[in-house]
Parts: sequence; structure tokens; C-alpha cells
Amino acid sequence: MKRRLFLSIALLSTLGLSAQQPSISPLPQQAEWGKAAFPSSASFLLVGDAQADADAVALLKEHISVVQDKKAAGSIRLTIGEANDKAVGKYKKLIPAQPEGYYLKVTPGEVVIAGRDGSGTYYGVQTFLQMAAQPQVTEVEMKDWPSVECRGVIEGFYGNPWSHEDRLRQFDFYGRQKMNVYVYGPKDDPYHRAHWRDPYPEAEANKLKELVQAAHRNKVQFVWAIHPGGDIQWNLKDSVAVVSKLEKMYTLGIRTFAVFFDDIWGEGAKGDKQAGLLNYVTDEFVRKHPDVQPLIMCPTEYNKGWAGKEYLPTLGTKMYPEVRIMWTGNSVVDMIEEDDMQWINNQIKRKAFIWLNYPVNDYCQSRLLMGKTYGNGQNINDMVSGFCSNPMEYAEASKVSLYSIADYTWNMPQYDAQKSWQRAMDYLMPTCKEAFRFFCQNNVDLGKTGHGLRREGESPQFLKSGQSPLFDFMLLDASADALLADSVNHPEMLREIGPWVESMKLLAHRGMQVMQMSMALDKKDSVAFIGHYKAQASIEQKQKAITSRDFEGSIVKAKPVVSGDVITPWVNETCANLVKAYKKEYKYGLDAFPVQSIEDGEYFIKVNGEYLTNAQAAADRVGDYPVFQSERDGINPQRQQWVIEQEPKTGRYKITNKQDGRYINEMGTFWHNKDLNPYDADWHTFILTRKDGRWSIQNAGSAGKKFWSRSGNRLGNTDNESFIFEIEK
Repeated sequence: MKRRLFLSIALLSTLGLSAQQPSISPLPQQAEWGKAAFPSSASFLLVGDAQADADAVALLKEHISVVQDKKAAGSIRLTIGEANDKAVGKYKKLIPAQPEGYYLKVTPGEVVIAGRDGSGTYYGVQTFLQMAAQPQVTEVEMKDWPSVECRGVIEGFYGNPWSHEDRLRQFDFYGRQKMNVYVYGPKDDPYHRAHWRDPYPEAEANKLKELVQAAHRNKVQFVWAIHPGGDIQWNLKDSVAVVSKLEKMYTLGIRTFAVFFDDIWGEGAKGDKQAGLLNYVTDEFVRKHPDVQPLIMCPTEYNKGWAGKEYLPTLGTKMYPEVRIMWTGNSVVDMIEEDDMQWINNQIKRKAFIWLNYPVNDYCQSRLLMGKTYGNGQNINDMVSGFCSNPMEYAEASKVSLYSIADYTWNMPQYDAQKSWQRAMDYLMPTCKEAFRFFCQNNVDLGKTGHGLRREGESPQFLKSGQSPLFDFMLLDASADALLADSVNHPEMLREIGPWVESMKLLAHRGMQVMQMSMALDKKDSVAFIGHYKAQASIEQKQKAITSRDFEGSIVKAKPVVSGDVITPWVNETCANLVKAYKKEYKYGLDAFPVQSIEDGEYFIKVNGEYLTNAQAAADRVGDYPVFQSERDGINPQRQQWVIEQEPKTGRYKITNKQDGRYINEMGTFWHNKDLNPYDADWHTFILTRKDGRWSIQNAGSAGKKFWSRSGNRLGNTDNESFIFEIEK
């Protein structure tokens, strides 16, 4: 029995009543809406389904009630097909000429879905199903087509790759949102990058084959990317190895391929050699398979900030013009505007394929990027060959932004970032709209990073209500409770954002205690003040203990930060100011306050201007050590950022790397073994002392009293105190 669309409210049954214009996403190019045509509970007689696109017909039949009897009472005639099909012949001139375009007409007695091609028909069905999700299907005449040819997602982030199930859900989402490209390039897949010459094991290959089939059912090009630049030899043997690997991937059903040369250096980064390889692969692989699309390549100099004088023009003149070249903008993380496109297209002699590094958060892992997607030009659709977003490792949470990426690339001139964001939140969490919207509003900004991108509008309600901040903290708490209670309806989403929801709840409780501290100080009640201070300190430690991706084999773990630009700093500063004011008036309970030589935060640690760097970042690596490097890391700045935070147990400081969370031990190395040498506050916290703008770092507790020093390019120990370290935000 076929599934039928129902809403949780009673369906209207009387034709001719006024109907609310449905919210269609992506926003159609042209649509003339009328009144209610028929109830969504109607049955349909299909015409043309034998010749129409099979995926479109299958999707339609999955969601509507189909009758076979032409005389069935109350049934609606539904005609479906592509431009050259006989069934929709009389509508051919009304079908948009653009690829993937479609014509949709709904009247009280008939529905027509006519695509320029199979994808167009499929997208017409997706639009009709959105309409049929309302109690009444509304009259409409619609002509719709995409602004951008290739629209979609690049799984190209560092960290934990999406799971198989994540990707399957993504493809269904892309189909509904009319996105047609998925680029598979997770940095931590060894067969994509480190072991690119080797074939996938059978089990992994079968999983990829299943993904390819699911993508194609949703009209999504599954683009498999190979990343050979790290160790490629510029000889015929390795050129053949690239083609051989692509041939193996072709047998899995993949028909679009990419070659990545990003985030490498040395021999692999030579533009003329890269161009030669892409030309060879085009001749020996792409042109020998008529069903394979032109290659996509990610260059080494993939943004203007890194561009020299010769590399990009070399690609532009020496590489076949059909090869599409990716581009991130003026910097690694940037929004794309008309001037940017004019510059890069002139360099590469073709339309750039945009790799948008948003909402990816692999360089600001403590933050979820749930805000509106804005800042890209709305007049560049004819200047790009494709536009794809690099998302977060949190597949479900990324959909807030990806929903808007779909809106933007389908109908760029009419894109409205604010309205699209509102629709996205309602669409993703329909049973908990207000709480989810509040959560997203408090998870917007990236914080200070090496890439410089910031996002405005975080926590817009905070201190704006005209009421006490207690009201805001109560709202944080209530929203967290509502989301946690809704986890049954949206388990995948809540599994991802859950650590941030828990952190939001604890932030609310901490804020309430800080407000109680303020009231106690006003009442001159020192005992109550200390009690509330201790309570907020305990809550803060619980908040700091929350970890995302805390599972065996996790590549990266994160410490969630909620409203890191607005509410969290306000709570921290208010608490600190209250303690300062208390200390001026009272002596009672002073031992409750930690003595801090440096505030908890993220810092760069330098000696003689060189950065202490986690050169071999990996959460499961053992036995290595940080080193000093002269250059600021522009690719992965978190390797040079160190989280310094006071340990409540010892009052000393723990130092961990922001990239992978590994702590530095008393020997100036990372852990030797996670089981034999786990973190121990008595051993692995240190005394930081400042003098004349520089710092000394000293072992303490069970680790003895030696001071940190520099030994060659790494840390060492000495008996003599030396103020050699620069510690700065």
C-alpha cells in the first residue's frame, strides 16, 4: 500500500476555500498562485508515467494515492513527463529552456508536471509534494529552473567524517532541496588521500556503491575526489595509478571525479605538473567514457591571499578548458562577491567552481555555526561553474546552512538570507520550532580564529527584553529542556547538538547563580555570596567537562561553547567583577576564589617569535611532541592554539592543544600512552608566572619543580627559572 501525505491537523474537504500560499523551498523563479484546488487526501490517475523519469515517478508514487480506474470518483488527473514525451506535448513551449527546469500547473481537476529533462521532472515532483503536504493543494502555474548549474556540498573538512547513515540522509535532503552535487573528499579517508593508490577494501567499496546509488536516485552527482599531491611522483607510473584508481571507482557507478591538490607543498604543488596530470586523466579516462563529466580540480593556491604570479595563470593556459577549478575566495574562509569572481575568472580563463568554507567549523570546533548564511553576492550566478558548501562534521546541524545554500544557488537574485534561515529552522525542527530557533540564535559566531570570519546577530534577545537577565537565563534553560524532550522526534539532530544543548542549560544555571551573587552583594550577605559563587563554579566545571564526539576512535573532540560572543563573556565578566567588588569589602570565604595568573582561554605560545605547534595532530597519536615553527599556520591554525585553563583540583594550569585535545605533560611531550599515562592533575598542571611581559612555566606537584625551556625546536626542562615564553591571544 502506498504512503499518503497527511498533516497532524484535520484536512479541509471543501473545494474553493481560500488557501494559504505554501512555502516552497528553494524559492521558485516564477509562480502565480490561486485558490484551493483540492484536498491533499485526493487520489490521482497517472498519465505519462511509463515514459517519464523513473526516479521522479517512483518518488511520486511513494507519496500519493494512485488509482487505475479512469472513472474513479473524485480522482485527479496527474500528467507527468519530459519535454519530448507525448503525454506533455501540448505544454512543451511552457517548459523553461534551462536544464533541470520544469513547468508545474495545478487546477481543481488536473496536475501537470513537465520537466526539461529527467532532473527537471524530478524537481517538479519535489515541489508538488511540498504543496501536497498542506491540507489543501493550491492552484498554481509555475515555471522554475536553477540559477547555478552545479549546486551542493563538499565533504572536505578535517575531523570525523560523516557516517554512512549521515550521507544517506543527506542525499534525501539534497533531493528535496534540489541540490545536485555531492563531492566526497573527507581529509581523513585514507583511500582518498594518504593511500590514494590503493583500492578500497571490498566492504568499504560496497558502502560507497550504495551511497552512489542513493545519490543518483535523488538526482545528485556523486563526485569522488582523489588527493594525490602529498606524495605524487611526476612520472607516467603515478599518472597511470591515478587513472587506475578512477577506473576502479567508475565500476562503483561514479561518473563525476575530482582531483585535489589543496593543503600541500613541495613537488606536489607545481602548477604545470598538475595541469599535465589533469590533461592526461582527461585524455586517458574522461574522454574514453562518454558518460563521465569533466573533471573538477582543487588547486594548491585556492584563494587570492595565497596566489602568486604564475600558478593560476599556468592552470588557466595549460590545463584543458573543460576542467573546472575550485576557489574559496579572497582567503581560505571568505564569502564570494562579484569582484572576487572577476579576478579569479580572469586568472584561470574559465568560470571558477566555488568551494565555500562555511559552515565548516574544523578550525573553531567549540562552536556550532547555526546562524543565517549571508554575504555572498546575488549577481554572480553567471560567473560560476558551480557553488558548493563545505559543511561541519555535524551532518544534521549543517542542514541549517545547507538549506539556505540550496535556496541561494537555485534562485540567487531573490535569495533572502533572513527568511531562508527562518524557513530552515522551522523545516528541520517542526515540533520544537521556537526552542530550536532560540538555540540557533545563540550559536552563531565563530569566535576569534586565524581565518578572521565573524558572524553577526548572536543572542539578539540578551539584555534587550527590558527585564532582568534572569529572564534570559530562564529562557535558555527552558529552551534546552524543550529540545532535550524533543529528542524522540529528532534523534539524529539532538545527538549532534546535544552537548551544546547541555552546555546551554548549564550556562543558564550558572548565569542564575551569578545573578544571585549580585543580589547577595546588594544585601551585604557575604555567606550567601560565597555559597552562590561556589555553586556557579561547580556548574562551570560541569560545563567544561562536556565533550562532543566523545567516542572510541574519534579523530577530533570539542568542548562546546554556547553564545561565546555575548552571553558567556557577560557571565564571565560579571562574575569576575562581582568577585573583585566582594574582595574590596569582605574577608570571609576568600579561599573560595582561585588565584589566577592568566585567564582561562585559547592562546598562542611563542619563543623568540616562533609558534609552539602540534605538528602531528591526531587524537590517537602517542609519544610525539610539539615543536616550534616560524610561520603562522594559515591552513589549520588550531594546531598552534593552546587551551590554558585552571584546574580546580590543583589551582594550576592545564595546557592542551585546540586541534586534538592532547595535553602537554611534565616532559614537554604529549601523552606516551592513553592507558598507561592518562591525564593526572597532580602531574600535568603547571605554574605560570609573568614578568616583564614574558612567562615562565614550571612543573609542580608530583612532577617536580623544573622549569620549561627550549631545546632545539622543542620543549625541554631546566633547573633555572627563565621568562622566555610569549603567551598571547
